[in-house]
Amino acid sequence: MVAEENRLLQIRSDRAKFTANFTMLVVGSGGILSFGLIPLAGTGINRHIKRQKQVEADLVNSEKKLKLWVDELEERNNEISQLAELSDVLQACFTLEEAYIALPELVSPLFPNTSGGVFLISESKTLVEPVATWKDDYAYLNLFTPTECWALRRGRPYFLKDSQSPLHCQHLHPPLKGQTLCVPMMAQGEALGILQLIAFETGQLTSTKQLLANTVAEYIAITLANLKLRETLKNQSIRDPLTSLFNRRYMEESLEREVKRAERKEQSLGLIMLDVDHFKRFNDTYGHVAGDIVLRELGQLFKSMIRGSDIACRYGGEEFMLLLPEASLQITQLRAEQIRIGAKHLNLQHHRQPLGAVSLSLGVASFPRHGNTTETLIRAADAALTLAKATGRDLVAVAE
Repeated sequence: MVAEENRLLQIRSDRAKFTANFTMLVVGSGGILSFGLIPLAGTGINRHIKRQKQVEADLVNSEKKLKLWVDELEERNNEISQLAELSDVLQACFTLEEAYIALPELVSPLFPNTSGGVFLISESKTLVEPVATWKDDYAYLNLFTPTECWALRRGRPYFLKDSQSPLHCQHLHPPLKGQTLCVPMMAQGEALGILQLIAFETGQLTSTKQLLANTVAEYIAITLANLKLRETLKNQSIRDPLTSLFNRRYMEESLEREVKRAERKEQSLGLIMLDVDHFKRFNDTYGHVAGDIVLRELGQLFKSMIRGSDIACRYGGEEFMLLLPEASLQITQLRAEQIRIGAKHLNLQHHRQPLGAVSLSLGVASFPRHGNTTETLIRAADAALTLAKATGRDLVAVAE
C-alpha cells in the first residue's frame, strides 16, 4: 500500500515538473527556450520555404512549357496556312512554267535559314535537272543523274545530319553546310524528282520540319503530275501525232484570231499552203513508213524555219499550212521560197536506202490584199497552190 502511494506521488511530481517546464518554454524562459523549441520551429519554417520555392520553380517551368507549346502551335498554324496557300496557287497554275516560277516564293518561307530546290527527272530518265531553286548558296547545284541521289535510289527521304559524313549524295559537292535533306517526289507510283533542302546550321531540319518537307513534296508532286497530264491532253487535242505540228482545227481557230488582230492593228498577215509533189510515189515505191518519214522530217524543217510567233500545221494528208502574223506579202513569198529550197536539201533514208529528193508546191496569200476573212484567205492560198501545181510544181505561186 505504501509502495503504491509512493508511486502515485512520484507520478504527480513528474507531471508537475513537466507542466512547469512546458509553461516556461511557452513564455520564453531563458536557456530552456533556446534549447528546446527554436530548432523545432526553424525546421518547420525551412520546410515551408522549400515547398514554396519548389512551387514557384514548378510554376516557372510550367509557364516556359506553356509558352513553348503556344509558340509551336502558332508555328504549326502558320505552316498550315502556308501549305493551304501553296496548294491553292499551284492548283491555279495553267502551265508547268507558272508552277516553276511560283515554287520558290511558296516553299522558301516554310523552311527559313535553308536553301533548297525542286529537281525533276528528264523524260529520258537519265538526268535530274533543277526547275526551281532559292537562296544564293544553291546556285552551284546543277544537273545530275538519278543514281547520284540516295533518296531516289532508296525511294524514301534521305537526311544527313552531319555535313562531314562520307555518305552524302554525290550531287552535293563539298564543302557542305549544316544538314541536308532529299525527299523524293512520288506521283502514281513513279518518282518525278526530289525536293532538296540544305540547312545553313545544324539543328534547322528538325523531325517536325522533315515531316513538313514530306508533305510539301507530296503537294508538289501531285500538282506537277496533273499539269503534265493536262499539257499532254492539250497537245493531243491540238497537235498532229505524226509531225508534232498543230492540227487543222487549231490552225483554223488561230487564223480567225490572227485575222481579227491584224484587222484591229491594221497589220498584214501571211498565209502559205503547200503540198508535197508526187507524194504517192514515196508510198508506192518505199511503203507507207517511208511516206511517214517524209512528212515527219518536213514537220521538223518547218518548225526550224519559222518564227516563234508563226504557226505551222498539217492541213490534211500531205498538205501543210503556215500562218505568219505581221508578215507582208513580200516576206511571206520569200519565206515560202526558202522553205521550198530547204526541202530539196533534205537527206531522207529508210532502212539506209535513200528516198530521193523532196519537192514542194506552195501557194501564198496575204491579208488584207487577198481577203479579210478566214474563208477567203484559205481559198486564195489554195487557188495559188493549184496554180503552182498546174504550172509545173516545185515552185511558189502568189494568189491573184
